[in-house]
Amino acid sequence: MSTSPVPPPRPTAGPPRTATVPVEGELDHESCGELLRAVAAHLAARPRVDVVRVDCGDMSLCDSTGLSALLQVRRDVDAAGRRLLLDRRPAHLERLLRLTGTADYLLTDRPD
Repeated sequence: MSTSPVPPPRPTAGPPRTATVPVEGELDHESCGELLRAVAAHLAARPRVDVVRVDCGDMSLCDSTGLSALLQVRRDVDAAGRRLLLDRRPAHLERLLRLTGTADYLLTDRPD
């Protein structure tokens, strides 16, 4: 069971046109909606953001619905004309992305 794996966005020390959404704990069927809402809030509230970073460093698990949420985040960010980066990916997420063939889609820049 996951508990609030997507804490509120935190200020970043990076470039000013970047929004970071941290993911903590499990990204699963109970929590993926929080990630989608957090990214949507960034896209709506911060139209000058060029890059959305999902910080996966504290993610303890990503199941199939979590992967589906990451794919939806990619589609949403692409549709908004922004760039998505998945930062600090833990080994289990790397393995999932490679096994499912989604790494190329999620980890590369969108075509212009």
